[in-house]
Amino acid sequence: MVMITDKNGVERYSMSTRLVGVIERIREKIYKEDSMVLGILWGGVGGGKSVKAQHIGFAINKNRELDISKIAFDKDEFIEAVLNSRKEVVIGDEGIALFFSRGSMTKQGRLMAELMAQCRQKNLCIIICVPELLSIDWLILESANFVGYVWESKKEINNRLVTIKGNLALYPAIVGNDYKMKIIHYLRTKKRNPHAKIFRPEPYLTEAGNPIGKTFKEVWYPVGEEAYRKKKESVLNKYKRKQTEKEISPKGKVVKDLVFKQFERGLTNKEIASYWNVGERCIRLWKKKYKKEMKKE
Repeated sequence: MVMITDKNGVERYSMSTRLVGVIERIREKIYKEDSMVLGILWGGVGGGKSVKAQHIGFAINKNRELDISKIAFDKDEFIEAVLNSRKEVVIGDEGIALFFSRGSMTKQGRLMAELMAQCRQKNLCIIICVPELLSIDWLILESANFVGYVWESKKEINNRLVTIKGNLALYPAIVGNDYKMKIIHYLRTKKRNPHAKIFRPEPYLTEAGNPIGKTFKEVWYPVGEEAYRKKKESVLNKYKRKQTEKEISPKGKVVKDLVFKQFERGLTNKEIASYWNVGERCIRLWKKKYKKEMKKE
């Protein structure tokens, strides 16, 4: 096991040497190879996905920091985090609906494709946490560099039954031995026929999570537990007040950079209007704003 320390040298948590090797490979891709990395963690609610994603993200980031602004609970937060990040980790936490399965020609599908292009340009590592792996849009599943199952278990320690959260089974996409596609094939087969006689594929690595209880070390949140829970609660309250979220359009500030990118690529007003499903008048107004900003520069 390897101890992971914060920027002050304080030991915070441990990782297996094999997982550290995976993290080093991810660091090479985003820092040296002008690439991006996409990972998906799935498992039941309360199993430890969020903390595991933060621990992986913290170890990947060059400065050994992870800011709360890089943890996104909804689409707007995720878009903003992507647009304002470069060569670092962004986490789409529980409840983010942007990546759920849908028709590829919908407005959300087109927005997702545009976002993935942004992620590549900015050399980001994206980690998405979801309850069900197969609920993810196929475009994202196919692009994922790794998927990981995170779960909660029970173990007897010192003659008492203890809860263990954050157990991990990792399935990376490796050329010649694609662990990711093996587990996806297994899950699809079992979904179609729960009684199918098929063995669950072995993961690339497994490692135990953290025991929870009074006599054990508290789980460490790289973004701060209070800040994390406060942000999560505020998003949940927002959804309680507003159950159906409006479709994102060029009127939203968060997609301003995406619209401007389309102007830069030379798309016509008609093409952009069709993309966002709005009138051409709306796009003409945005083009005026775009030209004004270009003059200022």
